[in-house]
Amino acid sequence: SRKPISQHDLKAVTSDVTNAGNRTITFMIVVPPKLGRLIRTNSDNTTQEILSFTQSMVNEGVIMYEHSDAESADWSAEDSFTFTVSSPPSALDPQMFPIVISYEIPRHDRNSCLLANTGIIVQEGGRILINKTHLDASNLLIKLPEVQRSMYEVWYQVVSLPQHGTIIVGERNVTKEKPNFSQYILNKFGIVYLHDNSESLIDNFTFAVWLNLKTKSATKPHGEVLEEMFNISVIPVNDQPPELKTKRLHLKVLQGDVSVLGSENLKVEDLDNNPAELKYSIVRNPNNGYLAMKSNLSVSIQDFTQADIDNGGVWFVQDGSSSSGVFYFSVTDGKHRPLYKLFSLEVVPIALVLVNLTDVVLPQGQTSVSITNAHLSAVTNGKSTKIIYEITQPLKYGHLMIENEQVTKFEQADLNSGRLSYHLSNFTAFKEVLMFMILTAESNLTEQVLNITMKPLVQVVSDMQISNQAVHKLRSNDLDASELANLTNSDPRFEVIVPPAHGRIVKKRFVNDSVFEDIQTFTQTDIDGGVVLLNIDTNMTGIDLLNDSFTFVLRADDVQPAVGHFEYSIVPYSPPLVQNFTAEVPFITSTTTLKIPATSNDRVLVSSHDEVPTVAPKKTVPGMWLGQKRWGNQLEEGPSLNLAMGTRASAGTGTTDQVNAMSFREQAGESSNPWHIIIPLVLVSVLLIIAVISVCVLLMCQKKEKAKPLVKNQTDIVLSSPAHCLERSLTVPTVTVTPLLKGAEGNTSSALMAVRHEQLLPTTLPPTVEQPLQNSWLNLDPEMIQYCRKTNPTLKRSQYWV
Repeated sequence: SRKPISQHDLKAVTSDVTNAGNRTITFMIVVPPKLGRLIRTNSDNTTQEILSFTQSMVNEGVIMYEHSDAESADWSAEDSFTFTVSSPPSALDPQMFPIVISYEIPRHDRNSCLLANTGIIVQEGGRILINKTHLDASNLLIKLPEVQRSMYEVWYQVVSLPQHGTIIVGERNVTKEKPNFSQYILNKFGIVYLHDNSESLIDNFTFAVWLNLKTKSATKPHGEVLEEMFNISVIPVNDQPPELKTKRLHLKVLQGDVSVLGSENLKVEDLDNNPAELKYSIVRNPNNGYLAMKSNLSVSIQDFTQADIDNGGVWFVQDGSSSSGVFYFSVTDGKHRPLYKLFSLEVVPIALVLVNLTDVVLPQGQTSVSITNAHLSAVTNGKSTKIIYEITQPLKYGHLMIENEQVTKFEQADLNSGRLSYHLSNFTAFKEVLMFMILTAESNLTEQVLNITMKPLVQVVSDMQISNQAVHKLRSNDLDASELANLTNSDPRFEVIVPPAHGRIVKKRFVNDSVFEDIQTFTQTDIDGGVVLLNIDTNMTGIDLLNDSFTFVLRADDVQPAVGHFEYSIVPYSPPLVQNFTAEVPFITSTTTLKIPATSNDRVLVSSHDEVPTVAPKKTVPGMWLGQKRWGNQLEEGPSLNLAMGTRASAGTGTTDQVNAMSFREQAGESSNPWHIIIPLVLVSVLLIIAVISVCVLLMCQKKEKAKPLVKNQTDIVLSSPAHCLERSLTVPTVTVTPLLKGAEGNTSSALMAVRHEQLLPTTLPPTVEQPLQNSWLNLDPEMIQYCRKTNPTLKRSQYWV
């Protein structure tokens, strides 16, 4: 083998540092090496033996030692040569250069300890013979004494098989089960490597080599084994045409801009060729621009390679037109037929987009407000990022200002920094319209509108629910402009500009008045006084919830007006379980009448809290007789007049006061009049009671003993007293109710029966008719009571006492 002698191995210098570059240091061979020779490599790769050389030759790496007696050498040996070095006028005494020779020292041209391990070069899909010139490990025998060398032979075992080919020894393939072959086979027959015709360019296999006694079978030992790799280079064969990998040949480019044509837009692969060998040609140029190299975008190109595309060197320059285009190209590897394709170029127009256009809200009582990018913001995809806003019509009620300067133009940067503001100068309008257009160097956006609205300084209740067919009194916690009143020292005025769709706004003329009129204007004082009411009356058949509202303009002294909304939800009316009557109070208006029924509450809701009812109740009727309140406390939602029968009231007994204190629930319309349900129920109840009485009489006739009279309860005197007799209308069927309880329970029962009885009779009955009706309650056989109910049944929905 050969090995260069570098300046790290041999170097001489002079003491003349300033002229060191002009001095020549010469080495003269006095005693040449015995096991090899010194050679010089020429520029044409030829070599020649030398006896002298210079330091500059050593520095260039052209001086080598060549070991020439390989056959007679042992596994390791030593050699040397003697030389002198001079640089006139100076010279050195003879020096010795030692050389160590060993198979274990790696060669400069390959990494192997064997006599030969050169590897091979094979054509794609071909085969090649491997012999001792490619692989020879016979130098391992040198490790043995010369007398034992003939007793051993060299064996190989393939530890790792090649991935892209097969090793053939004789007539068999080398496999994991049979991986061995000997140096004798290599020397005499050789082995064959067969490539699998894949597109791989390299392959290899790893082998182990050892010395094995000829008298023993070839078995790999645990020690004294040398492992190396045998490299295989594959020469590709151009047998595959280029393949287009990009599914969609498409490129987006901004109008008038440039864009890179990358490998994600156009990619062709060829396993037999590298990207630089795949050449593109433009068959038909684009109709909306041209292709150019990145290094010179002003010059159109007609040819480029896949490597240019992969490196980002190909760009498309758009000519500024708005139309999209295409170009026609071909690609080839130089051997196969070209591949022709059409590439589309989509032009994205320059756009100016208004991404935020939100009304500016100016609180009532204030004169200025900032306009920021939260109200007005635009973006563009063009090169010019400067966005300008220009007012197209003068403002009517104010002006725009940046800091202390009035402006009609401003930029997006002014909005982003919050420097732009609107100043109100005219307090007569509740809305300002800002007409403007947006401009950039490349596009514009015209006829844009920004609304500047006034926000009323009022507190409005949220999530409010009002029962249908009810009259709701507006309170200060529903609609409160007290803050505006304190700010302006005036009484804020509400002007209804859009009335409610399912009701009316009415007002009492006076606090204690029961006459109402439709209104369009009211003040905060009216709300605080409780004289403004909301009358709800609509058909909610099949509807569980109905949204409604009214719109108003809130005005006050020395401030701008503002538009507000009062929103609420209407829920269906739930009739009470106790039967009520309707009292009608006419309005001043000749076309409408507001029905204000009484409820079973103990205060008058349409009047002020200072009003006193005709008869003050002493006791509240138990909840089981008052009915369920489906929508919660509706004291304010069901305003009523106290229509207790004061003309028949008497302070003599508590029972009468209790009956007179009962008020009547509102009946809001004929569509939900309870009489339409009660009258059929009364008729059915009369028939059922007659049937029960008939059965009872039949049972009485079968009794042989004399019936005992029922003792009157002390509390029943109230019913038989002429002073408290109720009048019964002859147009209503008579209903007889039998008291069932005895003793202490009878007192409560009689009182309750009295209340129910009076509720079911109109006030127009003559007193003389009531006496027989009351006596019929008290003349039944006591044994009849056991066939009757002793408890009050639970009323279900839409059931009423009759």
